[in-house]
Amino acid sequence: MRTRIVQMGPAIAAIVLALMVARTEAFAKSDHESCSTTSTKVTLTAADGTAVECDASVGPPNKATAHASDHGSAGSTANDGSQAVSSASGVGAGASAEAEDGAISRATAKGEDSFASALILGTGGGKATSTATDGAEADADIESGGGGNAIATAKDAGAQAASEVNGGGGKANSVSGGEGSEAVAGAADGGAATAIASKGAQATAGALAAGCKATATGSGVGGEAQANCANPESVVTAVATKGSIAKGSDAAAPVCTPQNGGIAKVRSPMGNCG
Repeated sequence: MRTRIVQMGPAIAAIVLALMVARTEAFAKSDHESCSTTSTKVTLTAADGTAVECDASVGPPNKATAHASDHGSAGSTANDGSQAVSSASGVGAGASAEAEDGAISRATAKGEDSFASALILGTGGGKATSTATDGAEADADIESGGGGNAIATAKDAGAQAASEVNGGGGKANSVSGGEGSEAVAGAADGGAATAIASKGAQATAGALAAGCKATATGSGVGGEAQANCANPESVVTAVATKGSIAKGSDAAAPVCTPQNGGIAKVRSPMGNCG
């Protein structure tokens, strides 16, 4: 009997060692959490701080889904027949999605310190989508009734994109790429606004009437593009490159200031330049 124990010792030790290695690898790969619920509130936190929260407890049926990994945190709240989905990956990354009254929101943050928020409050539904990568920040909001579509996309550390749709609905789309770039789009009452910023520029677009379209595109450090319309069916575009300045609206004369051999161009009901 003793001989048997001695002979099996190494085998048992090998098994124990294998189990310890497998356990260590499992914990090393366990830095992720997920939740999904249709009528309750769920909160989960991993040992490394990765965390998720799903809340669908008000006015079901709803669907709230969240996924987080690599020390990120994600939260989703869906009320009154809505859907909310969030995903965050990376140290310091955060994603938050909230929707109500049949709306759909989706927020995705990828990369260290990236942050994405998609928020829909009020009646009328709508869709809000935000995506932030590589340390950027993106916010897509529908903050009052009327529905609509808000989309915000930002890439690279220090880049920001924000889209907001207010009463009466509409579409707001903002895209920002490159450190220091900032794109802001706002729409209401059926307007459509698009703002695109790159290489450290600022772009702002506002469309506040049915059928009016405002598009601003800016690139280059110090560059600024503004396009605003407040009258039905107005169309305003502004383009600024290499740090130039272009401002247009349907209420004031256009402004074009080329810089560094770049382009400053405006097309608007109040005149054109560039």
